[in-house]
Amino acid sequence: MGKEWKGTVFDIQRYSIHDGEGIRTLVFMKGCPLRCRWCSNPEGLEEGRNLLYHTRLCYGCGRCAAVCKAGAIQIEEGQIVWNRELCTECMRCAEACSIVHARQVCGRVYTEDELLDTIAEDSVYYYRSNGGVTFGGGEPMLQAEFVSHMMERCHEELGINTAVETSSCAPEEKAELIYRAADYIFTDVKHMDADRHKELTGVGNAQILKNIRRAAEILDEKRQTLVLRIPVIPGLNDTEENIRETADFAKHIGNVTRIELLPYHNLGESKYQKLRRTGDYPLHQLKPPAEEHMEQLRLIAEAQGIMAKTGSL
Repeated sequence: MGKEWKGTVFDIQRYSIHDGEGIRTLVFMKGCPLRCRWCSNPEGLEEGRNLLYHTRLCYGCGRCAAVCKAGAIQIEEGQIVWNRELCTECMRCAEACSIVHARQVCGRVYTEDELLDTIAEDSVYYYRSNGGVTFGGGEPMLQAEFVSHMMERCHEELGINTAVETSSCAPEEKAELIYRAADYIFTDVKHMDADRHKELTGVGNAQILKNIRRAAEILDEKRQTLVLRIPVIPGLNDTEENIRETADFAKHIGNVTRIELLPYHNLGESKYQKLRRTGDYPLHQLKPPAEEHMEQLRLIAEAQGIMAKTGSL
């Protein structure tokens, strides 16, 4: 019997109708090499566990302060005050807050069997709709061995299809593991300009674009196709030039089904508050792009000879 891998997951969402065919379960893997300014899942950035604090659920019982050995939680004028700088994330406060769950641990380690059992709970929906499981994140390629094994077991033991939603930011060998295991690949292209990409995400795009070209080759061998996604962030990557260059890239690598233009939203901002990291989110005042602008960008992409549609980020 081969090695059983373990993976760290920060969320599981059921009954999704996006990111692949039919009704799907979305598994969000912990850890990401990018630091996109607009990230809507900051709880998935770090590979280890995080502590979330839901202030609206807290009624100030003080149990968390009583067990905090680092002195990071204090009661001041009847209010719970959490000093993030002192917090060691020992998670004792989350254990003490077991009634209302105002403090929660984000990140759970699963064995292959545990996660497979969780995915299998909705098998009846997969079979009726040709659905399956989609791995996202974070960045699932950071846990490529675990995710690729899970995809193989979903095929062999559950008989369902698999998909991955990825930035394609990974060493070539890890990217190839995922590309070969997945039935559907949805990969982001944040920006075509290398310098601008690094400015917006903290990482250049040379390896990403190389990996995407390889994804197209692998899926061509498997007679499957690839979807490129552009998160449309006003003022950052929504120029006509960038959309045109991305569409031209998609056309020339071949085997791309379509481009999806996903409009920016600020729904993830509250998560930074729960992490006590509001200073890490620089786009507080940014508004979502207008529908007219999204349609204009879609037409620009299609003018390059590639199918394009708008969706939701």
